[in-house]
Amino acid sequence: MNHNLAIHGGRPVRARPFGPTHDFGEDDVAAVGDVIRSGNVGRGPVVDRFEAAFAERHGVEWAVTVNSGTSAMHTCIGAINPDPGDEIIVTPWTSGGSIIGALLHNCVPVFADIDETYTLDPSDVEAKITPRTRAIIAVHLFGNACDMTALREVADRHGIFLVEDCCQAHLAEHQGRIVGSIGDIAGFSFGGKHLSAGMGGAVLTSNRALWERAVLFRDAALPRGNGPLEGMPYANYFLAPNYKINDILAALLLNQLGKLDGYVENKARSASNIIEGLSHAAEITPQAVRPGDRHSYWNLGFTIDTGALRCTANDFADAVSAEGVPMAGPYVGSGDVGPLYRNAFLAGPDLYGKTRFPLDYQRERPVDYRQVTCPNGEAIMGRGVSLIMQPSYTEDDVADMIQATRKVADAARDGALAPANS
Repeated sequence: MNHNLAIHGGRPVRARPFGPTHDFGEDDVAAVGDVIRSGNVGRGPVVDRFEAAFAERHGVEWAVTVNSGTSAMHTCIGAINPDPGDEIIVTPWTSGGSIIGALLHNCVPVFADIDETYTLDPSDVEAKITPRTRAIIAVHLFGNACDMTALREVADRHGIFLVEDCCQAHLAEHQGRIVGSIGDIAGFSFGGKHLSAGMGGAVLTSNRALWERAVLFRDAALPRGNGPLEGMPYANYFLAPNYKINDILAALLLNQLGKLDGYVENKARSASNIIEGLSHAAEITPQAVRPGDRHSYWNLGFTIDTGALRCTANDFADAVSAEGVPMAGPYVGSGDVGPLYRNAFLAGPDLYGKTRFPLDYQRERPVDYRQVTCPNGEAIMGRGVSLIMQPSYTEDDVADMIQATRKVADAARDGALAPANS
């Protein structure tokens, strides 16, 4: 059967580009312009106002701004202040930014498996806890909340910290509670996520001790005014980087914060319509969402039945992309390079020169990530594809996305994407 796929030279479903990723308008220009005209383009009162507003929106005591999501997650680790060789449990299906801070603190990432929500399986998390475990990082992947009730119970039972990675999950909810307010401390990214200024991030916490450490950590542990070391002699009080942002970035973030609810609502509506439009394609299964949770859809993820469709996830994503609807293949290289523990910086390892530190620190046998496996996640995520969600999507945009995906699924079902020798 000739399906006339664009990847084979046929006419694509869509030839025009999609709309903007965010609503950046004259109001944003004016907000930034006001800061520039004030003559204070460093860290000042606008940063303070944004931090207060962001903390209030999440119902927590404090927000600490930083210059990226990776910096936010590093600041979370800096706040809990682990010792070299301590273990941090995390999913292998996340950006390296989730764990770079742990490694820079000389900690050892320990990978737990996931379930059909693409987030941590609490039972496997508990199975991975050892006397060296210091924290769990709960990554709300694509905007889907982890089972925070179960993870909170595990963390409390073992007396360890629960860190939330909310970089992809602005305004997502677990059982009516907004993510970022459930763990001990949480990190956010503003680099192209739901709330975006092209860069930036933030840390949230209601734990005063963690806030004190975090606010110092992001600023080289210097005794600034209104901080926990105010009035102390000027000095660096512990090892810490400089992750501050300025009022220009904060002004854009503060203005965009007023649009965030609308962004998330529009993304969720489009995602729901796409899922409904593909519901009759039994080979395409959307990321599961727990009843009572709210997915905020930075990405809309699916697991495809590669056997029934007779193609790899990458082949499927390439064919949909050729139809004018950008689709990504398996996340963080799963199915090709592999999950995070197969990435070269860990599997090599290539961390601190030619050493195996901290993977061998005070251990009889160094950690060898080449021996690690998370079978359920590898089976799910190796067959994963995803669509990035934008708040600007119209009904016509959504219709094109559904049509392109259906067209490729129909063709794949008939073997049009299968290798020639299959």
